[in-house]
Amino acid sequence: MKKKIDAMDSKIITILEQNGRIANTELAKMLDTSETTIRNRIKRLIDSELIKIVAIRNRARLGYDLCGNIRIQADTRKIQSIGSSLSKMNYIWYVAQLAGYDEFDVEFSVASQHDLLMLLDKINKIEGVIRTKTSLRLQLLKHMGEYMAVFSDSKNTNMTKG
Repeated sequence: MKKKIDAMDSKIITILEQNGRIANTELAKMLDTSETTIRNRIKRLIDSELIKIVAIRNRARLGYDLCGNIRIQADTRKIQSIGSSLSKMNYIWYVAQLAGYDEFDVEFSVASQHDLLMLLDKINKIEGVIRTKTSLRLQLLKHMGEYMAVFSDSKNTNMTKG
């Protein structure tokens, strides 16, 4: 069920997307309201699982310079087990099941070509994986700064963060 937010909630979310550690008092000054209002609104947004404030790794600064995408064609009878295996793998930080030609879309960050080779070898050994198509990201042209956090009560409870 979609939950509605008002203009104030939207402004709070926009600011928190830029700086999740901003003090409630500073946020209140920016939005010309009280700190109590900000605190209550943030609590409500978190409690209703409209937002989640998390730390996001800067993978490049941690030495994971090779980033890219792997599209996976798979035996549709093995979707659950393949998805579970992919979600548990190191270096993979995003796994989505698709409808269409490929069954999975995977995003990864690795430190070296050797790490990528090992990752691809592991993926291709998963029972039911038919084919992988790998693309390396050369330049990031747009990033919305959004993070698809896993919420405890969401429909995607089998997903793990990387």
